[in-house]
Amino acid sequence: MKNTMGLVLLVGCLVLGFLGCESTSLPQKDSRPNVIFVMPDDISHSAFSYYKENAPQTPNIDNFAKESVRLTDFHVSPSCSPTRAALLTGRPADVVGVWHTINGRNMMRADEITMADIFKANGYATGLFFKWHLGDNYPFRPKDRGFEHVAWIKGGGTGQQPDYWDNTNQTASVWVNDELVKMTDEDDGIEGTFTTNFFMNRAMDFMEENIQNKKPFFAYIPLGTAHAPHVMPPDAREGVSAKVGTIENIDKNYGRLLQFLEDKGIADNTIVVFTTDNGAGGYLRGGKGSNYDGGTRVPCFVRWPNGHLGGKGQGREVDALTAHIDWLPTFMDVLGLKDLGNRPEKLKIRGRSILPFLDEDPTNDPQDYKNRAVTINDMWTEFPQKYKKLSVKKDNWQGDQIVNKWRLIRNSSDTDWELYDVLVDPKQENNIIDNPAYTDVVAELQQEYEEWWQLVDERSDEYTRIIVGSEEEPESHLLAHDFHGTVIWNQDNVKKGSTGSGFIAVEFDQSGTYEFDLRRWPKEIEDETTLSAAGPGQALGIATARIKIWNGEEVFVDQTKQADPEVDGVEFRIENLPKGPAFVQTWFYNAAGDMEGAVYYNYAQLTDE
Repeated sequence: MKNTMGLVLLVGCLVLGFLGCESTSLPQKDSRPNVIFVMPDDISHSAFSYYKENAPQTPNIDNFAKESVRLTDFHVSPSCSPTRAALLTGRPADVVGVWHTINGRNMMRADEITMADIFKANGYATGLFFKWHLGDNYPFRPKDRGFEHVAWIKGGGTGQQPDYWDNTNQTASVWVNDELVKMTDEDDGIEGTFTTNFFMNRAMDFMEENIQNKKPFFAYIPLGTAHAPHVMPPDAREGVSAKVGTIENIDKNYGRLLQFLEDKGIADNTIVVFTTDNGAGGYLRGGKGSNYDGGTRVPCFVRWPNGHLGGKGQGREVDALTAHIDWLPTFMDVLGLKDLGNRPEKLKIRGRSILPFLDEDPTNDPQDYKNRAVTINDMWTEFPQKYKKLSVKKDNWQGDQIVNKWRLIRNSSDTDWELYDVLVDPKQENNIIDNPAYTDVVAELQQEYEEWWQLVDERSDEYTRIIVGSEEEPESHLLAHDFHGTVIWNQDNVKKGSTGSGFIAVEFDQSGTYEFDLRRWPKEIEDETTLSAAGPGQALGIATARIKIWNGEEVFVDQTKQADPEVDGVEFRIENLPKGPAFVQTWFYNAAGDMEGAVYYNYAQLTDE
């Protein structure tokens, strides 16, 4: 391709069907490109043999990389939920309310506009497959955020507390369009039952349906693998670890996906992006959760032969600084997608389209993009903390050449600033913050951070609130995973009876009478347990249960009840709860009056008067 104008013209041919444009042999009547975004979990460069000779064997991903435009300096957030929030909104994760993976701080604010919202509004079918991790209750579920077809697990991975009880990557019951489906060994060419196989099959079912309906699709495939806990895939080769086997299983499934596109005749007119959701160290400093390059820099490959982006013998590299917030504006730019009407200024897209950098003509690369900085952090706190684990990235260009790749770091308000030129110091071993030659660079990057912080701070005191009593979700699950103030995040915590209590921010959809069912074990195993039974874990001596609901200084209820150890939960019926925001907190106590375990599961619903 000669220049960006050529790419835009080609897109115009595909999207608008201009006379004289070269026709394609696509089976889909609507010839707009399909879009597939694949994002495995918790792996990065060193997981793929494309980058590391003795890495897991990933021939399909390796070949795809060779045929793709490779973004060599692509950055995401250092952990799961923040990356997803930033990717889907084109806005910094902290600005949209996501700066953690639990404690309710993984729920993207309900007023945010997502990539799926935009694709759907522009006539695309939208589907999500596997890991969401941005809220499990209304209004935060994927089907509330623009996804029409949803196959997913709840929480952030198998075995996390919101997940269906006792799921693993080998044996799981998952939700497919609100129907609970147990995984089985399918005729998919890969031995045994495994989550990656299952969700890739569901994604291809979705694609097949839309090919038949002649409708372009957006398939978002954020795999929950290879996040721990790792279990051995049935197809793993002998002698490898469960994690290596999981990575190699991802590669097999990715190969199946690419072959599916070939078999259906849509490979050339499908934009396929492959990346991962956080860094994992390797040859870079830091890993998951780190604000150094090893925490945020990940592989990112894009292929679209009809758009002259990669193809056999056409792979190449783009070295400009790019980030997760850039994909939404890039898709909008490349595909001519219109934004939703009346987007408020507070929801402004902050990413930049990378379209001008995807061609081979450096003369059209915009100066304002070259001069931009990207701030990324991952605070893992209840409220945002200024200077907590921050990083600011910026390229320094001379003409068409990048001569510095700056990374400004600060770990907390109690630590000093650090500055690295990652172009010459990829391991970030040489802190050059005290070099007077870089005083202006440091001041500029610090100012960029201050401006970013103002965006975060504008809404930092807001809670993302689960809406209880809505027809959209008749029964809300208020879970320990979402407690503010206490960390109880997986099913192992439930099994061993971890003690704690925290509040959950809610909004009652309407005034009325609400029922709350406070449980130690989830409903899906109620035939096997009681309130005080050991069940699959440790028994708790629960004698009483307490619920408190309040807003500000007004307490709506603070009630304690005796517990019957032979039933599944303690039920509270609370009348005259007002419509609007509130906080709900619950406790279990033993006979001595001490806190005993936690109310891990609280099922809440509006009742008929």
